[in-house]
Amino acid sequence: MEDKSGDNVTMNRKAKILWIDDNPERSERALQLKEDSRMSVEFVCVQQKNVQEELARIRQEYKPRLVVIDHVLNDTRSEEWAKFGSSLVGFFRETWPGCAVFGVTAGRNMGSVDIEKYAYDELIDYTDFSEYGQYLPNVVKGFEKCATVRSVEEWIRLLKGPKGETERIRGSMPRDAKTEFEMQGFPNRVYRWFRKKFYKMPGFLYDRNWVATLVGVKTGVVERYLEQFASAKYRGVFNNPHDPRWWKAKLYEEIYSKCKDENAACMSTQEAGNRVLSVAANERSKCYACNGKWPEVLGYVDASETASLKQMHLRCTIAHAGYRYEAMFDEVRMMGGRTDG
Repeated sequence: MEDKSGDNVTMNRKAKILWIDDNPERSERALQLKEDSRMSVEFVCVQQKNVQEELARIRQEYKPRLVVIDHVLNDTRSEEWAKFGSSLVGFFRETWPGCAVFGVTAGRNMGSVDIEKYAYDELIDYTDFSEYGQYLPNVVKGFEKCATVRSVEEWIRLLKGPKGETERIRGSMPRDAKTEFEMQGFPNRVYRWFRKKFYKMPGFLYDRNWVATLVGVKTGVVERYLEQFASAKYRGVFNNPHDPRWWKAKLYEEIYSKCKDENAACMSTQEAGNRVLSVAANERSKCYACNGKWPEVLGYVDASETASLKQMHLRCTIAHAGYRYEAMFDEVRMMGGRTDG
């Protein structure tokens, strides 16, 4: 991907994404990222090089909007501290204010990464990186938009949510996401809140499986029904095409406005959703715990770290002791309540 025209510095400064790695084989994945994202990508291999010296060169030749860096740079000629991408994040933040920094590492290393992962805006399992091709352009655009925000109202407008949710969104945000707009690291701070809470936790937004549970269909078949709720899809800042979300409030509105039954107002969203979607009997959701119809929540099957989420009745679950309740968001639950109907 290196420019051979002799105007290398000019071309590199146009690079939106800069990938730093000590494994030359990952240049192929960087090429694929360039194709998937349709953005300029430059791959810098630091194998058997002094990382500090490379950073000095990089400072002069590149001006990216997003940096992807290998978390473990052990195949370099550098001091021990410089062999972890997390130790270099400060350099990127100082050199390119407003630049997003994503770490990438092999799946076998993910479990051993502790506090260092919080240095990055996001730490990605390398085996999952192909899923980010269409998402990274939205990260870059989102950081650029967040850098121009000067009020909480402007930030909330970037989410493009229902008007009725504005005050609840404001109430869910941390103080620094509502007041420190002109601070240099504002895009980084607000991105972390967005990804780790607003987008990740069910409450304002639902993923495919929560949508399935809300409308009363099995998670494995929900894909064929999602198009009917296209107007509820999240299309705001940092939206992820590979892992989409839908506004919970808009889903409720869609379900009850489309259900023509005169008793619709007395129906659960699951029953009303089934009528709207004309769901076949064998595709209707059932509770994992009691096998009854119309489970209302997704709950963990047990308290282990690897526990899966299943559709369950609220009454068949209890609050998960391993999670703190977050105001404005759905409570995290696990199997363990009444299953006698």
